[in-house]
Amino acid sequence: MKKYAIGILMAVFSVSVMAQGVTGGLFFSPIISWMKPDSKNITKAGTRIGFGFGVPVDFNFSKNFAFSTGISYNNLGGSLKYADSISNFNTVDTIFTRLNPNTVVKYKTSFIEIPLSFKGKTNEIGYITYFLKGGISPQFRFKAKGDITVNSGDNVDIKDEVRSFNMGYHIGGGIEYSLGGSTKLLVEAVFTNGLTNFTKVETIVKGTLKNEKTIMNSISLKLGILF
Repeated sequence: MKKYAIGILMAVFSVSVMAQGVTGGLFFSPIISWMKPDSKNITKAGTRIGFGFGVPVDFNFSKNFAFSTGISYNNLGGSLKYADSISNFNTVDTIFTRLNPNTVVKYKTSFIEIPLSFKGKTNEIGYITYFLKGGISPQFRFKAKGDITVNSGDNVDIKDEVRSFNMGYHIGGGIEYSLGGSTKLLVEAVFTNGLTNFTKVETIVKGTLKNEKTIMNSISLKLGILF
């Protein structure tokens, strides 16, 4: 995980050297997230409504193009139903808990995200600047709790079953509304699609242990202020 963090910091530093100006601010965002399994043995059993907040930063190459990054804290999760039994579901409270077939696990996780994207902006039209952006979303696990339908109860610590690093790509767009001077109101919608396996859960499929791929997806609406 350290090598990912070092790579991100080097990329941000390199871009900041080339940029013509830097803008930043604060935002809050409601988030709807869900988990998408790549297996017929695991099914989506629910979404999670959470929130995020953070600091957006734009390194502006010109009036219309920027490298966009920042840091945010995001609540993510969703529910999965496992058709096969889970031999060893590790929790901090109960080690090596066996979960029976058709168990539902509700994942309640929090991640620190450092998005890296390119952003294209229009000239200001009236008081509004429109923009589109796209890039990658490295995420580092902060905490992981879970509700389990059998054996382990509710709100147990399941960080041993959630990977510490997650990667996705994102696309989004929105507006910046001028409030006077350099101050702007930010309204932005972002869809994030997972690329890497989110969990470490191993199910017993025909007598063989398998960690089948499950990704995390989310939609967020960012509301903030830029300076």
